[in-house]
Amino acid sequence: MKLKMYRWKGHNRLQQKQQGVIIAETEIQARQELFSRGLQNLKLQQNWQFSYRPKNAEICDVLMQLATLLQSAVPLKNSLHILLQNSTNIPLTQWLRKLLTDIESGLSFSQSLENQGKFLSLQELQLIKVGEMTGKLANVCTQISRHRQQTLALQRKLQKIMLYPALVLSISLILTVCLLLFIVPQFAEMYDDNQAQLPTFTAVLLNLSNGLRNYFWQFIFVITLIVFLLRYQLQRSIWLNQFKAKLISATPIFGNIAQLSRLVGFCRSLQLMLQSGIPLNQALSSFLPQTKSWQSSQKLQGDFLLITEVQAILHWINQGYSFSASVGSTLFPMQAQQMLQVGEQSGRLSTMLQHIADNYQQQLEHKIDLLSQMLEPVLMLTIGTIIGLIMLGMYLPIFNMGALIQ
Repeated sequence: MKLKMYRWKGHNRLQQKQQGVIIAETEIQARQELFSRGLQNLKLQQNWQFSYRPKNAEICDVLMQLATLLQSAVPLKNSLHILLQNSTNIPLTQWLRKLLTDIESGLSFSQSLENQGKFLSLQELQLIKVGEMTGKLANVCTQISRHRQQTLALQRKLQKIMLYPALVLSISLILTVCLLLFIVPQFAEMYDDNQAQLPTFTAVLLNLSNGLRNYFWQFIFVITLIVFLLRYQLQRSIWLNQFKAKLISATPIFGNIAQLSRLVGFCRSLQLMLQSGIPLNQALSSFLPQTKSWQSSQKLQGDFLLITEVQAILHWINQGYSFSASVGSTLFPMQAQQMLQVGEQSGRLSTMLQHIADNYQQQLEHKIDLLSQMLEPVLMLTIGTIIGLIMLGMYLPIFNMGALIQ
């Protein structure tokens, strides 16, 4: 049966007001669950929610709460029941319910997660499997949640920086469209008798304005269709992913940020796996996309450049070369390669990977701060240039007429 979300209000045993959200199959089931928690005088109202995939922050919170409960010596099943009670996302609730069902049927936690195939990466699944085998599941979950928090903090910082330019560019696009739809046509009426004598730039703007007014919704449909096609092809086309990776790498600051982010994420994940006792080959293989037996076609997952680099590393390791000799400068700069070599020779590769991640994390944060300072003047210049060119194109015939009179 489909799960539904209900908002509730009531009183606890001390007659204190309580309110919250609960997910259940029916209102009767929701009331029974709330009664079992000692709540009375309940008022429920269904809250419509689209069944959307949980955000990274929600998954990170669940892992962090699970790690805290396990560290507090709460049994795994009880911990999952507590998480299920506090869940406010329908797909996440379904995921937790299925985990509990599988565990109660006799499967291990790692097997239950693997059967689900959702929300956790292959690296995290292998770490949990090792944690179960060694009796250190609580420590492993804590390490996974910390790694997720670090990744999430970096993503939020980038999102915060990119929100401003996205907003400014959206406003500039709206202003440009409004100018072409409402302002330029007024100039077109002024120049209606002299269309053949207009400057080329002005004529182009007038034609663009006419086309936009006559085919506005067709333009919107075509652009929307192109966006959906690009997103679809990016999941399947190797050539398009190669082009996207080259385009980002060729961009001065964005390319450097993408390279540093890739290096930091790879080093932190690999270090965590090696520290937990996972063999190097198995750890590296977890970065490659996996195809299930029931899948007819494989979607391209993850970072294309990272996948290509890891495939090359595994190839050379299987040929007998060391890890430090197998990595290329696409992923590891020369300084990082030398640090890897020292780590391998000293038998402290895991520690050296952590050191590399911390070192390049500082460089990454510096690049992000530099980007945030550069974006504002660049965007102001871009907006001013676009609007200025449109106004210049409209007044250019007037300037030419003034020059002829003189």
